[in-house]
Amino acid sequence: MALWVAMTVASCAPRETRALRFSTWGSLDEIETLKPLLAEFERQTPDVSVELIHIPDAYPHKVRLMAASGKMPDVLFMESQILPGFANRGVLRDLGPFLEADAELKRDDFYRPVMEAMSWKDTLYGIPRDLSNLVMFYNQRLFDEAGVPYPKPDWTYEDMVAKAKRLTHGDQFGVGFAPYPLYWLPYLWSDGGDLFDSARTRSILLEPNSLAALQRYRDLRFTHGVAPTEAQVGNARMSQLFAQGKLAMMVGGRWVVPGFRKKLDFPWDVAPFPRGKAGSVVDADASGWCISAGSRQPEKAWRLIRFLASKPAISAFTASGLIVPSRPDVAMSPAFQSGPPASSQVFLDVIASARPTPTTPSYDEIQYELIDSLGPAWNGEVELEEALGPIVKRIDALLQEEAH
Repeated sequence: MALWVAMTVASCAPRETRALRFSTWGSLDEIETLKPLLAEFERQTPDVSVELIHIPDAYPHKVRLMAASGKMPDVLFMESQILPGFANRGVLRDLGPFLEADAELKRDDFYRPVMEAMSWKDTLYGIPRDLSNLVMFYNQRLFDEAGVPYPKPDWTYEDMVAKAKRLTHGDQFGVGFAPYPLYWLPYLWSDGGDLFDSARTRSILLEPNSLAALQRYRDLRFTHGVAPTEAQVGNARMSQLFAQGKLAMMVGGRWVVPGFRKKLDFPWDVAPFPRGKAGSVVDADASGWCISAGSRQPEKAWRLIRFLASKPAISAFTASGLIVPSRPDVAMSPAFQSGPPASSQVFLDVIASARPTPTTPSYDEIQYELIDSLGPAWNGEVELEEALGPIVKRIDALLQEEAH
């Protein structure tokens, strides 16, 4: 809390006009895509220079520290899930007026869910680069060898389990399992459960729909035996097991595609997340560019964002396979549609039923609470209800603190 207070004060401190300071995370490959774009922006806009600040690890924490020390960047690349924590403290600028006055960039240039994801309390704080959602990746070779039909668009949780059982033997597993909320939230939502009530004032993880949905996820390990436990695979990521041919299906996002294109020596594709009793519901989160409330150069900062959010720039980010673009005109172009997976359209088809993750200013803390405290339940050491009791109390306390 003290860091947030210091950040609110320091980030608004005036500073001299100089190069736009632009912070972002990302792999070296992603930075190599970004650098030529920044060079082109400077060529087209000779009165603006950009200082790139690459923060590959612990990005939110380090940006908070920069803000508290009076060094808040002018432009920040930011995920929608951490945006509320910054926006709620008044350290981000409202971008609505910039967008409404702009002759080149329009709200309708972007998918509606990503604009919602980059907003907080009906105020737009970020212009989205990408739409982050989840689909089911599957190893076509393993399916073919086992004589198992590929997933269909309308398949169900029960269909997934049935396929996974036929694809599990020895050190090969049918479907992945990860303890992070990102990967189990689709199971929760698709069965009618949720993290919070609609007003985000309390957790509803112990309510029947939510508890049953989480139990069905846990059952993949301990009832059906189709998902690996930590004891079986250690700290190996699901994408590693998939690449090694030891995992037939895994829930994942577009960010794994560049690596899969380079490394996989077997045919693979994607399908929608399987339906539960509430349908097939995955996230529609986003990452995008924000302007610091304390920036002394907001007009120049906006010009940089407008350039990076243009169709050519978004196409450049898209061509590597890294992102689902925030712009429909890029999503329907060869920049997104060409190259594996063959069913890239699935990433777009699921947008209609997707939803932004219902984040709050304390969502970082809530995620850590869920990751750390649910571990014993995911590992079969305690029952879910026992693990969730103190978690729900802690989440409720955080939400009540926010309300005051």
